[in-house]
Amino acid sequence: MKKISFMLVTLFLGLTAMAQPVVDNAIIPVSVNLNSILRLNVTSGGNIEFTVNNIDQYTSGIVNSDNYDTKFTVASSVDFNVLMYAEGGFMGTDGAATAFDEENVGYILGMDAAATGVEAANYDFITSAGDGLNSNMNLLSTTSTTAIITGIVGASAGSTAQNSFIINWELATPEVDAESSLGSLMSQSIVPDRYTTNVFLVLEPQ
Repeated sequence: MKKISFMLVTLFLGLTAMAQPVVDNAIIPVSVNLNSILRLNVTSGGNIEFTVNNIDQYTSGIVNSDNYDTKFTVASSVDFNVLMYAEGGFMGTDGAATAFDEENVGYILGMDAAATGVEAANYDFITSAGDGLNSNMNLLSTTSTTAIITGIVGASAGSTAQNSFIINWELATPEVDAESSLGSLMSQSIVPDRYTTNVFLVLEPQ
């Protein structure tokens, strides 16, 4: 009887062991590498030159036209800001002692016509704090922290199709003078010379 019982117990244990599911596991590492994309490209107007050669231009300045436009694009994987500043005041090439105030140069920042980005929805543009004759007119500055474009969080990152901008430059126009209070080129009595400076556009992540 004991022998039969032992056999039954052994058979039961064997069946139980066979009924147990086979358990195993494996680990699959998954990684995501995000490479930073921050590219600024000047597509046209990388060299702006104003030539003043008549009395009207001395008294009224040179208004913006296609010849005085700078277009640039930004491709960025993160929200961004764009800074712009002059390396220093304009210096004459014929006389080292002569200088030309950089605030004689003004600009209006806008979106390129083909851009899908929208001011106030994707970015905030720099606006003048002057007398309000043209609140969009700004003056060239040597301050390296001047942000002309401040991206709106969660909305400015994108391709060049979205982030395409234009700078409309002017020289010593009444709108520029309203912000600078420098007066006309005539009233400043600046020594004739060829004055130059370098203007930097700097793209930075937020």
